Amino acid sequence: CPCSVFQASSAPSGALQNDGQALQLGMKFRSSSSGSVTGVRFYKQSGNTGTHVGQLHSSTGALLAQATFVNETASGWQQVLFSSPVAVSANTTYVVSYHSSAGYYSTTYNGLATAITNGPLTGLANGADGSNGVYRYTGTPAFPTSAYQASNYWVDVVYSNSTTTNQSPSVAITSPANNATYTAPATIDIAANASDGDGTVSKVEFY
Repeated sequence: CPCSVFQASSAPSGALQNDGQALQLGMKFRSSSSGSVTGVRFYKQSGNTGTHVGQLHSSTGALLAQATFVNETASGWQQVLFSSPVAVSANTTYVVSYHSSAGYYSTTYNGLATAITNGPLTGLANGADGSNGVYRYTGTPAFPTSAYQASNYWVDVVYSNSTTTNQSPSVAITSPANNATYTAPATIDIAANASDGDGTVSKVEFY
């Protein structure tokens, strides 16, 4: 990991769908080990326009994280990361979903009739913890609670098996000083330091 339920090569084969109104589409999943959910992804078929918002909920509907997809490609898997990873517990059901403002979505009927497992992650089989392949007609992002024919709506989770929240390093060039001037040819010593709260900075490179 980082990993997801569906492989990068997995894709829907049916036509793009639209029920004429905005909706939320999701999947219930579990991890066999504690870790962190770092984001959401969904498969975008060509023509799936509008704004897409990814969400992570508890099984009871508590919103745990949300992020809006940006810089989408015309088709293929789209991914957005949350501002901070969300710690998740082993063998606990969560719901990953996305909102489609224009009402477009991909589906494979009975795609979640059986469990889909990849490494520590499992997209639950329909009936393992209530219905799976969940949706909701809603004009704004909201917890999906309805289900139809164990449909796979091609929404997925981005999971890390680490519960440590990675922090961006703080980097500073200490030499040369700002606006320093030199006469060519010259030898210029460049120095920098970097640190973060994780203690994971192992080296500094210059390009």
